Amino acid sequence: MESSRRNNPAIGITGVLVHGGGLFMQVLEGPEQAALRMYVKILDDQRHKNSQIIYITPTDKRIFVGWSMGVIARNDAVEFEQIMELRSQRRKEVVQSKVFTDAMRGFLKILNDGQRY
Repeated sequence: MESSRRNNPAIGITGVLVHGGGLFMQVLEGPEQAALRMYVKILDDQRHKNSQIIYITPTDKRIFVGWSMGVIARNDAVEFEQIMELRSQRRKEVVQSKVFTDAMRGFLKILNDGQRY
């Protein structure tokens, strides 16, 4: 996290990492090439297993503006219910942008409310 927060602003990346119970979800926002390079670095890191892209889209608006990398750590599975729903949708069909955006806005609210631990 420390290096992400230090390095991401220089390459234009913002986002959030949600983790708990052995599950991880990360959102990367920024210039397409920078975000793809970052994802390749994640894939190359031996600490990461079973990485999957759930949703990818070009956009002019960021959700996590001001968060070089926010962190939400939870012991419960409430946030992961949304992630599992997105993953389930992806397997059946294309993830609906509104569903994805609503889930990300929920994460942003948690970050902005300071409900991190």
